[in-house]
Formats: sequence, C-alpha cells, structure tokens
Amino acid sequence: MTVFDLALAKLVEGVVRSEKLLFWIEALSLLGVLGVATDALGCTLRWLLVKTIALAQDGIKFIHNFGSAISHSAPHLYISALPFTPLNTMVAKMLMPKFSNLVQVAHGGLEDWPAVQLYLQGHDTGVNSVAFSPDGKRIVSGSWDNTVRVWDVERGVQIGSPLEGHTQPVNSVAFSPDGKRIVSGSWDNTVSVWDAERGVQICHPLEGHTESVTSVAFSPDGKRIVSGS
Repeated sequence: MTVFDLALAKLVEGVVRSEKLLFWIEALSLLGVLGVATDALGCTLRWLLVKTIALAQDGIKFIHNFGSAISHSAPHLYISALPFTPLNTMVAKMLMPKFSNLVQVAHGGLEDWPAVQLYLQGHDTGVNSVAFSPDGKRIVSGSWDNTVRVWDVERGVQIGSPLEGHTQPVNSVAFSPDGKRIVSGSWDNTVSVWDAERGVQICHPLEGHTESVTSVAFSPDGKRIVSGS
C-alpha cells in the first residue's frame, strides 16, 4: 500500500473533483484498460476529503452502469453515458455543467442510480446457475443454451468465448477456492472441469451419474469435487 503523500493526495483530489475524472476514464477506455478504473478509484478513497469521496464513489457507479458502452467506444462517454446519468447523482451535479452541447433527455430520465448495477447479457436462453469467483471479480454462469460463461464484474462484459462441451443444459456451476478452475454439472449426466483462465476443458467429462447432475462444488482444498444428481 502506498504511503500517504499530501502533495500527491492534492493532485488526486484535483482530478476526482473536476472534468479530469472523465478525461481519465476516456483515456483508460482508449488504452483498453477501463477494467482497472473502479479498483483505482476505490484505492483513492482513503486519501480524499469527505465530499470528494462521495464523488469518487459515484464515479464507480457511473463506470458500473456505463462501462460496457464506454469500453467499446470511448466517445459514448459523452454521447450517451453522461447525458443519461441520473440527475441527483454527484457526477451529474458537478461534472455535467462543465460540458455544453450534450444530448438532453426530455422525459423518462432517472433521478438516482438503479438498484441493479449490471445486466450481463450473452446467453441465448435462461440461466440456471451463477457463482462468484473467490476474489469477487468474476462471475460464472450456466445456462439452458448448454454453455458456461465467465464475466468480468467490473466491466460487465464476457471474458473470452463460451465454455462449450455439454450437450444439454448446465444446471450448476462453481469456482475452485483458488479461482483457477470451474466445475459444471449438466442434464447430460456429466460433470466438466474447466481452466478458468484459458477457457478450456481440463479433462474428459466425469461420467457415472445416470440422471442429470443438479449440483456441484469443490472441496475447500480444491482437490476434490462433489456432485449431486
């Protein structure tokens, strides 16, 4: 952890309290590393004045809500994200007035941030099971479309390609304690183990059940898997 530095703290304060916060988000998008933004803002909280802490926390919500669009196209920061920012938020009150010629929302705009912060879309049909990684930075989901998918929580985007191998819907998914593997159980009566970082199946499906697998889990040391059918 970086030792507190008053001069550096004042510089950080100046960025967070001004339109430079949006310029910083724009730069991260152009560099393809917008995913680090929320962690970085979180790290600044202990260095900021109370009023600025509220703006930094609001900035994190701003990225959660609009990060997917901004990461795909940096101009969406000003084209859609800023104009659609809820009016009662710190970002809207302190930063929107600094930009002219923004799109105006005539009716139906939100006043506050929605309770639901992310919508993860990608599965073709219903989702049966979801689980967080141990560090809370990823989500794994299993679906009726026979796939397992891994998601970046901060950016709200899918990581890599779908994990394909099951021939019927996926009923249950779980991360290993170290977050490096994923286990899935399916209606095809099998259990599959995946490399969570490379997105590939580690071995042949584990067979033995004569009916669909409805639940899977790793042991605390990650060396064993239990399944229920």
